[in-house]
Amino acid sequence: METRPRDAARTRELILATAKRHFAMHGYDRATVRSIAADAGVSANLITRYFGGKQGLFAAAAEVDMQIDMALQGPVSELGARIAAHVVNRWESPPGDDPLLMMLRASMTDPEAAAHMADFFRRQATEPLARYLGGTDAAERAAAVSSLIMGTVIQRYVLGIGPLTATTSDGARAWLGTALQLLLTGGQFSPLG
Repeated sequence: METRPRDAARTRELILATAKRHFAMHGYDRATVRSIAADAGVSANLITRYFGGKQGLFAAAAEVDMQIDMALQGPVSELGARIAAHVVNRWESPPGDDPLLMMLRASMTDPEAAAHMADFFRRQATEPLARYLGGTDAAERAAAVSSLIMGTVIQRYVLGIGPLTATTSDGARAWLGTALQLLLTGGQFSPLG
């Protein structure tokens, strides 16, 4: 009987891809090591070997670069529009195993996943934005921007409620861009609709 040579890197990637799907579909609580292992066609002890358990697997599955630096290139006067375009484009057609969707769903049911997501957004969005903005209130403005973005994402892409769900992608970009610019630099704002 001929045995297949083992490929640890490929096995690890298979487990990771399967875990991303499970966490995105089921959240942190309902995704189990056994179900992930079974779906990946591996034994559950490999998850422990490669990731140290469910928490380590979640942390590895949640690795993503939001590429906020792309939105931070250019003048502050157009920053709201750039961030809104980045957010809406990112969320309009995420794959089922999208790490951001996975983190968002998991954070709603598990305190450790919520802490992981809070740290992730602080490092990848709020702090870089505050550095870009500068000034004494930059951290507060960046935190307000993050809050507005998360609320928009939850309403439009997770819950599917409110006027943000009914508008087009262009409408969502325009509304979010205006609201973000108001938070970033002040000015007049009109509600959606």
